[in-house]
Amino acid sequence: MQNDPPIWRRLWCAETGLFLVVWLALMFCGRNMLLRDPGTYWHTVVGEQILDGGEVVREDSFSFTNGGKPWVAHCWAAEVGMAAVYRHVGWDGLLLVTVTLLAAVYTLLGSRLFRAGLHPLPALLLMAMVLVASSHQFHARPLIFTMVLLAVTFAILVDVESGRGRLRRLWWIVPLTIFWANVHGGVLAGLGSVGLVVGGWCAVKLFGSEGPIRQPRDLLAAGMVVLACCAVVLINPYGLDLPRTWWNTLTMPLPGLIQEHRPLDPTDPQGLATILLGAGYLFALAGVLPKRPRITWLLPLVWFVLACQRIRHAPLFAITAAIAAADLLPHTRWAEWLRGREMFAPPREDETHGARWPAAILPVLLIGAAIVLQAAHVSMPVIGRGWAGPDPSRFPVELVPELEQINAAAEPNEPIFNDLDFGGFVIFHAPRMRVFIDDRCALHGTELLNAYDDAWRNHPAKLDDWQREHGFRYALVRTGLNFDRHLKQSPEWTVVKRTAVGTLYRHSPEEEP
Repeated sequence: MQNDPPIWRRLWCAETGLFLVVWLALMFCGRNMLLRDPGTYWHTVVGEQILDGGEVVREDSFSFTNGGKPWVAHCWAAEVGMAAVYRHVGWDGLLLVTVTLLAAVYTLLGSRLFRAGLHPLPALLLMAMVLVASSHQFHARPLIFTMVLLAVTFAILVDVESGRGRLRRLWWIVPLTIFWANVHGGVLAGLGSVGLVVGGWCAVKLFGSEGPIRQPRDLLAAGMVVLACCAVVLINPYGLDLPRTWWNTLTMPLPGLIQEHRPLDPTDPQGLATILLGAGYLFALAGVLPKRPRITWLLPLVWFVLACQRIRHAPLFAITAAIAAADLLPHTRWAEWLRGREMFAPPREDETHGARWPAAILPVLLIGAAIVLQAAHVSMPVIGRGWAGPDPSRFPVELVPELEQINAAAEPNEPIFNDLDFGGFVIFHAPRMRVFIDDRCALHGTELLNAYDDAWRNHPAKLDDWQREHGFRYALVRTGLNFDRHLKQSPEWTVVKRTAVGTLYRHSPEEEP
């Protein structure tokens, strides 16, 4: 066709560039950083147990403090995927999958800003802030699925309220919820978001304002979607035990124990970016007043409040804020100011409705090349094998040979004391041994978590009481902290090996004459 754009124009657009920049940046910078969460280790091991046994895990087999206790592996489907990827391509494969999912979801956010008419420069600046605010949770673990699925779910809600999608599109959220419930407990974020938005639409209808619910049958259809989403979470191997586990974790007092559950810190780069993004979103929302804002435009404010309470929610706020901002900006008084500076314009028809799949060819080719190189064990920076690995500044990787040697000589289920953030590391590298504690908070419960936290902070000698109670012969603790200082001066413990990150001790009391 004479009016068809040139081939290079069809292969490249703003979304293509955004995806490639985010993907390459995360592949380069994330080789260790995206593998620094202790959950990455034990999630992978749980997936391997499921693959080997052919059924989901139903009791704890990793710790000696709760060994044999009923336990729900609430991310079981994601863990199976992690184990399958690790078996075939190792840490490089886990990095590749994580980065590809992250790049895809943030490209979706950027695409909506571009299509809303925002100039690429301010759109990319906004996306940079969104990425920084979200980066606290960039880890190879199931939480990534919650970030992706919340983006898709909220985009559907926004499109339905804006009129770009019919009400029946909400039914797509139901199968998403089934998958979501089996990969991560963050499905509660999706259920809460859908419930709040649909409830808001009903309230708008009640007060006589325009919204997506115009007739009684619309109210019935929307209500059925919400009920269906709540019901389908029971389509899982654990039944009611799965939502009970989510609720127990959600209600536990974790802010003082687990870093990602702590309140937002404005002195931290991620915390500052979240605050600035929140202030910017409030400013954009003020540009709509005195007109009534849409219900979906208000939902990011809920996630902003939750992010201030727990930094874990910051990515969910950033994602919803970016999607809502793309829908909100054309309706603000600030849009006119941006138009005057050629920073905002209505989207072009050919960019909105034309076929855009050729723009995905370059990203697909790059990802395909990485898959081939990794599967073929070809060593190459960034996209090849041998690039990714656990963060040596976070985990005592130099102690792996010693751990493996101890594990080989250990009796089955032999206990070992460990710092909480080394639990997954020991589970992965010493599978015959059983850890004292790890970051499976719902399993260990508030009593043990608080006892550990008090000993870690104030009373490290409590470790001696636990040793007499449980009889563990080894202890792996973080170098330079209270447990290390206590064991270092104790005559009953000797150093097996000390590294800058962790120190491995052996209990060797003096024999009585």
